[in-house]
Order: sequence, then C-alpha cells, then structure tokens
Amino acid sequence: MKNAIELHGVSKKFNKLSGQRNTIKDIVTTPTPAASKEKWVLRDIELEIPKGTSLALIGKNGSGKSTLLKLISRILHPTSGRVKVEGKVATLLELGAGFHADFTGRENIYFNGSVLGFTRKEIQEKMDSIIAFSELGEDIDRLVRSYSTGMYMRLGFSVAIHMTPDILLIDEVLAVGDHEFQKKCINAILRLKSAGTTIVFVSHAGEQAKIICDLAIWLEDGRIKLSGPTRDVVMAYEQSAAAHDYLAEYYYRMGCRSQQQKDFEKALQFFDQSLDKGYNEFSVKILRSSVYLELGMQEEASEDAVRCLETAPQGTDMESVVQHVHFINSKRHVEWVRSARTKLFHNTTTEPAFLIIGTQKGGTTSLYHDLTQNPNIKSAAVKEVHFFDEQYHFGYDWYKKNFPPDLPEGSITGEASPYYLFHPQTPGRVREWLPDVKLIALLRNPIHRAYSHYQMMVRRGLEPMSFPEALQAERSRVEGEYDRMSRDPRFTSQNCSIYSYLKRGLYAEQLERWYRYFPKDQILVMSSETLFRNPAESYRKVLAFLDMPLWEPGGYASLNEGENDRLIPKDTMEWLRNYYTEPNRRLFELIGEAYAWD
Repeated sequence: MKNAIELHGVSKKFNKLSGQRNTIKDIVTTPTPAASKEKWVLRDIELEIPKGTSLALIGKNGSGKSTLLKLISRILHPTSGRVKVEGKVATLLELGAGFHADFTGRENIYFNGSVLGFTRKEIQEKMDSIIAFSELGEDIDRLVRSYSTGMYMRLGFSVAIHMTPDILLIDEVLAVGDHEFQKKCINAILRLKSAGTTIVFVSHAGEQAKIICDLAIWLEDGRIKLSGPTRDVVMAYEQSAAAHDYLAEYYYRMGCRSQQQKDFEKALQFFDQSLDKGYNEFSVKILRSSVYLELGMQEEASEDAVRCLETAPQGTDMESVVQHVHFINSKRHVEWVRSARTKLFHNTTTEPAFLIIGTQKGGTTSLYHDLTQNPNIKSAAVKEVHFFDEQYHFGYDWYKKNFPPDLPEGSITGEASPYYLFHPQTPGRVREWLPDVKLIALLRNPIHRAYSHYQMMVRRGLEPMSFPEALQAERSRVEGEYDRMSRDPRFTSQNCSIYSYLKRGLYAEQLERWYRYFPKDQILVMSSETLFRNPAESYRKVLAFLDMPLWEPGGYASLNEGENDRLIPKDTMEWLRNYYTEPNRRLFELIGEAYAWD
C-alpha cells in the first residue's frame, strides 16, 4: 500500500470500575467488583498517513493522543475499526517503556534491537554509535533502574533512531533532557525525515511540531477536530480556549526558556519543578524575579534580576536578559508600581511620541535602554508591545494602557517593537492611529543581522539547521506567507517571524512601504554600527530628532552580540555579499547615505 499507516473507523474504550478495590482486604471483603463504566478515549478515527509523511498529533491532556499512538504501535488494540501499519516501527512512548529495569543500558540495547528484529551481530555493529549518541559514557553499563528520566530518554532515543525504522512514533519524550540534547534529537529526527521515515510526533503544540512535521491533527475529546498544515493547525489550537489552561505545561515540556503565568502560586510551583528537572539558573531566575515583583517584593525582584544578569551562562540571549532586568528595575519602587497598576490598566489616555520600528538584532534594546534612562522619557510597560503587528486585535484602547498615565509636562514615552519595520500591515496601522508619531529605524549590516538572528533562533531551540542550510531553506519555509500577511490583516506567520533571515535585510523595500505613509523627515534612519561604535553620538542624534533637551546618562548600554562573521563559511559569506549588493545599493540611494557594510 502507498500509506504507511491507515486507521478506518477506529474507536477505543476503557472500562473503569465504579468502585475501588485497591488492596487485598478490598478484594476479600468485596469479591464482586462494582459495575464498570465505559470511557471512550477515541471515536471514529479515519486517518491515512502516506509513507514519508511527518505528522504532529496535538491536543490537551486526555484528548487521546497517546492512545492513538499506542494503537498504531500495536501496544493496544482498537475496540472497533481497523489499524493497518506497513514497515518496521520504532516507538518512544513513556520513559522507560521497553526497558528491563534489571538489565544494564548495554543489555537493553540488545534487548530492544532484538524486539525490532535485528540480529545480535547487527546490533553489535551499531553499538558504539548508539552509546556515543546517547552520551551516557560509563553509565551504559549501569542497571537502568538507577537512570534518571533524562538518561532514559537519551538511551531510548538513541536506540530508536539507530535501528533505521520505517516508522518512528514519538510521544513527548523530547520534553525532558537538557536543551542541547533536545536540539541534537531534533536534528536526528530531521535526518530520518529526509531519508523517507514516516514520523508521528505527539505534542501539546508548538514550535518543535512545526519544525519537525509538515501536517498536524488536533484531537479533542477523542475526535479529530482539525487537520491540515502544521502551522495552521497549531495556530488554531493555540488561539482556542481549550489550549489556554495547557500552555504553561506545554512551554515547560517543549523546552522553551520562559513561561508566562498569571497565577503566581502556580508559577512558584513551576519554578520548583524547573529546578527539579534540571533547568538552568538563568531561565529560572527570570521567572522567579517576575513572580517576586507581582507579589509586591520589589527589592527581591530587583536583586534577583541583577543576579540573573550576572550569572547568565555563556550563549544566553543577552538582549532578552537585559530587557527583563531593565523592566524589573523600572518597577522596583512600590509607589510607581501601584500607580501604574492602578491607572495603567484603566483610564490612561497616554499615546507614544516615538516608535523604534527595527530592525531586529539591530540594537533596538540598547537604544531603548539608553533613552529611558532619561528622566523625561518614560518606558512603556514592556519594551516591545507589538500592537501594530501581532496584537492589533486587542484594539487601540488596550494599546494605550501599556503607557504610563499622567506624564509630567515635557515628558514623553514610546516603545520599541523591531518587527514593525518588517511587517507589511504596520505602516498603515500606525498612520491611522499615530499620524504624528516619530519613527526610528536602526539598520544593521544585513549579513551580520541575518547571522545574529540565526544564532538567536538556535539558542531558542527553533532552528535545527546549519546557517547555510537555513538560508537555502528560507524560501520554502516562508513562501507565500509574507504576501498573505499583506493581503489578510488577520493572518500571522510564525515562519516569517522565525526564519526570515534574508528577507529582513531587504531594507529598501521595507522603508519604501513606510515612506508611502510618512514623510522622510518623520523617520530617523541610522546604522546600527554607528550606535555600537559611538552610542553617545547616536543618543544625542535621537534626542535632537525627538526635540528633547540634552541629558547625558551615566553610561551607555552595550548589548551588541558581536558580528562573528568569521564563523560564517567563506562561500556562504561570498554568496551573501552578492545577494545583498543590489538591495543595499537601492537602500543607499533611497536614504541618501551609504553605510560601510563591505
């Protein structure tokens, strides 16, 4: 058959006793069990998965995802309907499933390989590679009953991918283990996908599903609620009310760096769980300092945020860290917090006087930090409000609530959302609501910007490819989505946000769009390199543009991550120079100034 997996009319029920018989005494004293109750976990599932397809199963806990995977793997049998599977199946279900607790890791490799139909000689040939990938070292000869959950995952995953399955079934086991090993696993899955392996990946939703899978199914109450391209299904699920209670757990299980939680008792529990599961100090401290702030512990929040900055490990996204620390410190004084929290969310009529519209990885955080040190320039509730691109549906009254009320005479406020420059709907929206706002655009060498953008996505676990591979894949990843954003004001594209390494550097076409709505003297365009090299000069230039009196801060932020162009392969660097030659020429002609980007 052309399909690797077929399910026709598949339903599955479990019988649950209405009475409990948990002990020997219960069984002796109540020999006849109470009548059972039926619980239908899956109903009328029709599904055909062609060979080589990668499919995500998403949905909240109890929706039937794991049960469906167990039916495909033949661990369970359907109550009704037919399940057809063609090919050798490797499964990564519950941690520890398929392992014998009294065997060593090495013995379990032989055991699992034999179950999959391999001879001892074939397993022996793969042994060194399996152990090396798992990174278990000498622990491979320990009994697995002593393994941590992360060690179980490492061994199970390594065995599964080295047994060259025709079908790989994964049930959220990538949620455990350290961040670097998760990325390593994703790369291995993508290699299997390229080789034609059929993949079924269970997830609550999210970025990993979009990276791994082309198609997705949303299960709800045991039925297929929606199917289609992964990005569309994930977006629908995450926007649904059904997903809201599960997003916190999803963010944790998918290995993201941060989590938003309005219930702060739950957030504190999340903090403890993060420590237990081995999350690094940086991510936990960010969460904890935010919790302190909301609990009214301003001094503790500020001290913890600064400690977060001081102890952040190598490779941390420093722009995000400093932004967080600055936000915490700006709210450390009790009277300011109370004022903001009382008025900011109700009757404020404040509008921003300036917007820093981009570019991403161009120094917007540095500039915003320096400006808001000025006592006459008040910061917004957050640096990046993203109203005019991703949050427009909340309405303009909501937007104004992000700015401090009752500004003193001579004071202004503003925000910095670097996606504004790139998003095709933003210029018209800004013109409608803020026709007199002053706009600031920082433009960085597009090659360095692209590589810095790529590094950020790698750190966040969203980019499994090498830099050259990611550049070549960009067109297929974002094809048609930017044009759809231009046509459909309701459409948002995660792919454009994440993978537009090259397109974000086409500054001329972005500025031309803004110039259709605003005169050139209302937009200050500066090179990021000037800001990095001489922040004082750039700061004074911006103050003059904003008609603000000169005020010198005690120091200037230096948040540039470095160009690191020496890490870009020479042939890729040459290709990028050729790619941007004509777009840069158009830009310099448009703004009447040439930057030293050679």
